[in-house]
Amino acid sequence: MDFLTEAMALGVRVEERPLGDDLCGFYYDAARIVIVDENMLDFQKRCTLCHELAHARFHDVGCGGVAGSKAERRARRQAALRLIDQTEYASAENLYDGDSYLMACELDVTVQVIEDYRGWLRDRPQPTGPMPCVS
Repeated sequence: MDFLTEAMALGVRVEERPLGDDLCGFYYDAARIVIVDENMLDFQKRCTLCHELAHARFHDVGCGGVAGSKAERRARRQAALRLIDQTEYASAENLYDGDSYLMACELDVTVQVIEDYRGWLRDRPQPTGPMPCVS
């Protein structure tokens, strides 16, 4: 499902407008609307929309305070996991020797999404116990 279709399914309206002050986009729960900066490139808009839809799924009301910080971390992580395929990521990491910018270009995402995905890789639970034998 593409992100605009998902927005419709969530009952969220998506609009593009010029946004200043380094703001890529935002979600306003009371109006069920996502605003994305119209001046960004398409891949940036896609990454921003995916992030803001994560806020919409949880009816997040802001990014201030402890609850807002947790909501922001959750939205960033969910966006990274939806936008990056694990196999493609591994291939890009090998191909570009871990260079975040080149990997982001290859995967058609922002460097922030790459860094958020790396955070997930670092923080995810690791399997415990003996490794299975493979013949």
